Amino acid sequence: MKFARTFTIGLLGLLLATAALASWYDDYDAGIAAARKGQWSVVIQKMTAAINGHPNEGDNEREYGAIFITYHPYYYRGVAYLNTGKYEQAIADLDKTKGPGEADLGPLGDLLRRAKSKLEAANTPEPQPQPQPVAPQPRVVPAPVPMPVQPAAPSIDPALRQQAAAAINQARTRLTAAQQRRAVNTPQYAEATRLLTEALTRSASPRSNDDLTNAIGAAQNAAQIADLAPAPGAPAPPPTTIPTRPAQASAVVLADPTRRVRDALESYFRGEFDDSSVKFKTLSQEMPKNAWIWAFLGASQYSQYAFEADDTYKTQAMESFRKAKQLKRWNGGLSAKYFSKRIRKVFESAG
Repeated sequence: MKFARTFTIGLLGLLLATAALASWYDDYDAGIAAARKGQWSVVIQKMTAAINGHPNEGDNEREYGAIFITYHPYYYRGVAYLNTGKYEQAIADLDKTKGPGEADLGPLGDLLRRAKSKLEAANTPEPQPQPQPVAPQPRVVPAPVPMPVQPAAPSIDPALRQQAAAAINQARTRLTAAQQRRAVNTPQYAEATRLLTEALTRSASPRSNDDLTNAIGAAQNAAQIADLAPAPGAPAPPPTTIPTRPAQASAVVLADPTRRVRDALESYFRGEFDDSSVKFKTLSQEMPKNAWIWAFLGASQYSQYAFEADDTYKTQAMESFRKAKQLKRWNGGLSAKYFSKRIRKVFESAG
């Protein structure tokens, strides 16, 4: 009788211990289900419980027996903290994790950049109103002598100025390489030097953004022609083709669209998907036959859906992906260099 009572107590203790150990992966599964629904407070609660029961992450964590799972609770809790405005906790969790589990809520690098950007914005103090100066008492002053009206200074795009400087530095590097292979007495070297001088002159005191665009074109041509300058005794290169006026004018015409596409892409790769969606939407109306614009618009819209769980964004994303497929044959699908694995899978599923 005593043995049976002892055996019963031991068996009960074993069952309770097993239930306690098993609870962490139940909490983890419940946390993932809540993440898919955008229930971020539930995600934080369930993933915290899972971490308390099993703090180690891994792609091959044992549940029980011979059952193993991909286990990344810090990733999901970090995303939940990010969506509830707890940016410091989000950064701490996202720094610990190696990436998503079975539910991909966005690239880890993009999530970290977004959390740090939000934290920085939250910590930036609002500007304080400055005291207004006391208005002086009116007094009679002589009428001023009219001065000649000076024309307004031209508005120069800082991004174009940086591009011009980079193109000029590249041309200088190519000319230096031509000097090192003793090609300074060639017609190509002379032409490249002339074009570099033109680029320097236009960029030194530009009167408009067109001057900077022309400087960029001249510097790029100088670099290409310098590469064609042969060393003494080398076979003669093919005839150098000097860019025609239509080719140079094309760079001027396309300068503004190129800048706006670059601006939209910068928002996308910073994880600012609301902003990139608006910019790519505008570009899709201006360039409706460009499949790449539609692909990046769909990726931005689906990323909004992943973070906000609003089916409207998902519907818009699928429409954009279908438009991209109609305009281009995507051999091998979207490039892994620019799109996450999750985005590429959704793109393949778009009819």
